[in-house]
Amino acid sequence: MKSLADLNALKQRALDELKLRESKDSVRIVVGMGTCGIAAGAREVVGAFLDELAKRKISDVAVTQTGCIGLCVKEP
Repeated sequence: MKSLADLNALKQRALDELKLRESKDSVRIVVGMGTCGIAAGAREVVGAFLDELAKRKISDVAVTQTGCIGLCVKEP
């Protein structure tokens, strides 16, 4: 961070993420991006979700990433 504007932008992004978590009206897609998920194609899955949402002009869906979800044995 180099300025007060950067700090305020970071604050706003954090507040927006909190609103998403609390919102009952929006959809959130969470993709496991641990090492096992990435090896199984999680990056491509995130990209496919984002591309399809953009193609269909769907804006009330958030695609987020998380670490390992603990199902490594179930990965392809």
